[in-house]
Amino acid sequence: MRKRLTVLPLILGFLISLAAPAAEGPKPIVVYTAWALNMLGGGGGTNVTIGIYRWSSDAERIALTDVLRTDGNAQMVADLSQLPQVGYIYTQGTLAYALYYAYETPLPDGGKKIVMATNRPISFGGAVSPGAQQKYDLGILEMHFSKDGKAEGKVIGQGMASIDKKTGKVEVQNYMGQPTRLLQIKEEKQ
Repeated sequence: MRKRLTVLPLILGFLISLAAPAAEGPKPIVVYTAWALNMLGGGGGTNVTIGIYRWSSDAERIALTDVLRTDGNAQMVADLSQLPQVGYIYTQGTLAYALYYAYETPLPDGGKKIVMATNRPISFGGAVSPGAQQKYDLGILEMHFSKDGKAEGKVIGQGMASIDKKTGKVEVQNYMGQPTRLLQIKEEKQ
């Protein structure tokens, strides 16, 4: 997990992240569609499509958390970038963002929580500030599904992860202060 970045994975990751999901590429096991509502400024929104090829393993989750705990956000993002792509997210008229982490957790009430991450900020139509992009270099998506299938979620387009010293849990700081809300989430098993 502690491999340092080389030129080839960087180039391949960049090319994959620029391409919208290809018809002959991997087929997603599940696709989610949602309305992404920007909570800042004018409050505009856009349609979002998220495809998952595979779920991240427990070993990947533990390894990333351990790197975050010992070496910090920048090294965790570098290690995240070394993992195989697990899915994508894209909006109308934009290029896709590659997802490198997608983890589903069952909830005690019969629902489920899904957390996804990409190795760069996610922008819904606006430019990402160059200074913010260097420090807040994660895009995080989180969705909660009730046992009857109703769902809501959020996107932290520019985030930075850390470990809360009191609880030991991963926390994400949001550069923009207000996440984009995911509404009208629909799940389609493939």
